[in-house]
Amino acid sequence: MKEDRESWRSFFVWLKERGLTGVRLTIGDKNLGMLETIPEVFPEARYQRCTVHFYRNIFSVTPRNKMKTVALMLKAIHAQESKKAAREKAIQAAEKLRARKLAKATRKVEDGIEETLTLYGFSYAALDPDSDQ
Repeated sequence: MKEDRESWRSFFVWLKERGLTGVRLTIGDKNLGMLETIPEVFPEARYQRCTVHFYRNIFSVTPRNKMKTVALMLKAIHAQESKKAAREKAIQAAEKLRARKLAKATRKVEDGIEETLTLYGFSYAALDPDSDQ
């Protein structure tokens, strides 16, 4: 399969035909074919960008000698207990990146952080069908 819209549509339809129901969240690498197909096949599902792929995009414009520091900043964003706190941490991280003259990394954080925070809109119990909560 390719990663175009039709391939993703075929894959998602195949999953539904096999009995997949109740999809509330999809996580992906921001593939356009996937993004275009999710609302069509799983209209109730929300999308979150994979944080690993998000980090890799930022690392692609980060000098190797600053990679560890940037990684710690990014992980701190997603370690927050609420979406509000994660947004605030992202603003702080962007300010630190800007102060370190990492303009491209700053822009990537500012432009893409929101799509990595979708999971904060769910409770653990809502995502875990085995949860007693």
